[in-house]
Amino acid sequence: MDKEVIKKISREVLILLPIFAFLSWILWDKIIALNIMIGGLTSWLSLKELSWAVKKFFGKPMFQMAVIGLSYIKLGLIFIFLMIIARYGLFNVYGLLAGFAVVLIISSRQALLHSRRQNI
Repeated sequence: MDKEVIKKISREVLILLPIFAFLSWILWDKIIALNIMIGGLTSWLSLKELSWAVKKFFGKPMFQMAVIGLSYIKLGLIFIFLMIIARYGLFNVYGLLAGFAVVLIISSRQALLHSRRQNI
């Protein structure tokens, strides 16, 4: 994807994610709001890391191995982080999934809009 698409995704995530977290804090609980932020930011940072890895390693001989290796490191760090917040009782799976879903919907929408613009 273009840098422009990544910037649009980042802008929308950084605007909409705190709004959804604030609304969930008002309606439900602050732990759910925290997990929406954690899930969304984790998903957004994962997308940014994947974008960086493709830009940096594309066309190099070990492209696939580098991207897979970075993905394994990223998954390990996410697992450790989730274990830490679970240990302190700050874990809510529904909030994490909601945060992931917000970023997934935003990135899918921007990718669809970008592909439509490319066909014109």
